Amino acid sequence: MISATVISAQDYGVNMSAINLTQKIIDQFSVHGEEEFPHECCGFILGTFKGDESFGLEYLPATNTKEENRERRFLIDPMAYQKAEDEADERNLSVISIVHSHPDHPDKPSDFDRDHAWPGFSYIIISVQNGKAVSYRSWQLNQDRKFFIEENIKLINEENTDAK
Repeated sequence: MISATVISAQDYGVNMSAINLTQKIIDQFSVHGEEEFPHECCGFILGTFKGDESFGLEYLPATNTKEENRERRFLIDPMAYQKAEDEADERNLSVISIVHSHPDHPDKPSDFDRDHAWPGFSYIIISVQNGKAVSYRSWQLNQDRKFFIEENIKLINEENTDAK
């Protein structure tokens, strides 16, 4: 069983208080993290914003193009990010989260994550221990880029994604 800690986020970035995910999306990014172990996986969640919450509708895996130290770092080709944005735009969606794994490390942002994150974006980090996804949490970098704030993750039924 994979667990997520539920803590409300403060009002930063897009003032998001929660990211709503289906079990299908959680399963997809968890399996991706396990398949890429011992390297970091990465990907995107496409969805919508409604009020102060976001609703994930689809997980898009991406290729970790980092050539060295892939066990501790990931790099997404800018064209892969642009492709995800274009696909989201075509479907009236948005990229609501960037996902990556921490092989044999906790699901907390590293200093490297902080240095490379963008305020207002959700970052889901999956802890993959010995090849098994054991937990995940979502984070937002605060506006002054000094620390991350944990976001509330809500599990929703696929039939109840009225934000589609």
